[in-house]
Amino acid sequence: MKKKLLMIILDGASGLPAKSLGKKTPLEAARTPNLDKIASISKAGLMYVIGKGIAPQSDAAAYALLGYDPFKIPARGVTEALGAGLDFKNGELALRCNFAYVEDGKIVKVRISNLHHFTGKRIEKLINENVNLDVPFTFKFTIGYRGVLILHGKNLSSDVSNTHPGYVRERIGGELMSVAKHLSKSLEIKEARPLIKDPAAEYSAELINDFSNQARKVLEKACIKDPKGNPINYILCRDAGNYLPALESFYDKYRLFFGLIAEMPVELGIARLLKLEVIKPKKSYEQMAKQVLKEIEGLSGLYVHIKGPDKYGHLGDAVGKKKAIEKIDNEFMSILLKEYNPKKHVLCVTCDHSTPAVYGSHSSHPVPLLITSNEPDNISRFTEKECAKGSIKDLLGKELMSRLIKQLD
Repeated sequence: MKKKLLMIILDGASGLPAKSLGKKTPLEAARTPNLDKIASISKAGLMYVIGKGIAPQSDAAAYALLGYDPFKIPARGVTEALGAGLDFKNGELALRCNFAYVEDGKIVKVRISNLHHFTGKRIEKLINENVNLDVPFTFKFTIGYRGVLILHGKNLSSDVSNTHPGYVRERIGGELMSVAKHLSKSLEIKEARPLIKDPAAEYSAELINDFSNQARKVLEKACIKDPKGNPINYILCRDAGNYLPALESFYDKYRLFFGLIAEMPVELGIARLLKLEVIKPKKSYEQMAKQVLKEIEGLSGLYVHIKGPDKYGHLGDAVGKKKAIEKIDNEFMSILLKEYNPKKHVLCVTCDHSTPAVYGSHSSHPVPLLITSNEPDNISRFTEKECAKGSIKDLLGKELMSRLIKQLD
């Protein structure tokens, strides 16, 4: 039987020690017998998903883990638009959006938790029917607090800053990339601004600011509120993209029939662009584990993205993050290991980035990595400190896939 490759990505699971956990990280504090079992039969290490000193966004991280150069990918807005099922043309401008709450010139909440789907669709309808710009546009609610905006102009520029304070656009190696930043307690509302002296960049920033101002008036007039009664009165925009590069499909690049199980628009956009088999995840972890075992039979491998821990990292809840990790181990990993034999196949467990609860945002810390092997490193747990003892050194995220494929051989 030909070996299969299974990649389990625990979104934002790694982090830093927290006082609420007795100065342990959530991975250290969590009871994870199944992850520990995988660790005992694996080579291990710490991996910089993008590079040292760079706090990854989820899109760049996922592209890298799938073996693509994170500096040669579409902007987040374009990937999200593809994942939302929207058509995008080069020269238009696509942006990722957050529903937010502002008051007295300050951003009180950068994301609205537990937003009902119908509320999101209502916001989408209000925006599309009541905002009027110089160019046609499409605004679409996707999931949770997320949305996508496409400005259907021509020759618009992506050289504009974000209005979301948690991500700053920087030039790294000559390429424009959004890097996660720690959120301060006092967040002032900021307008988009051109990053270069260029009429197209200036006009694009003006369009974004016009959209933001009109959207705020529309939402405040409609008195939209979250489940706790707080207003939803602002839309934060980030990661503008005006170009869709032609990326080689995953099969053409690696000659593997690969599938992806994820529910977020960004991962769905990546799957669409790389021509991966898209598999909608089941609702429970138990069902998802059984789904993985069934679907991988007809594929060379699967990329499984599990969102749980990241949410609590962003909320600053280290205890909640610990519990989320334990739930994955107990309800997903336990079922998976009953039938998926990591000694006959290849199993990789890692994270797309760290989301320390003490920061409430992504960080530039390396993430723990496990790759099952016949010559394991004899570590005992899937934690930051234990994986640092492993034999895998100086590995970048974009190099991981090639290493895994060699393991298949």
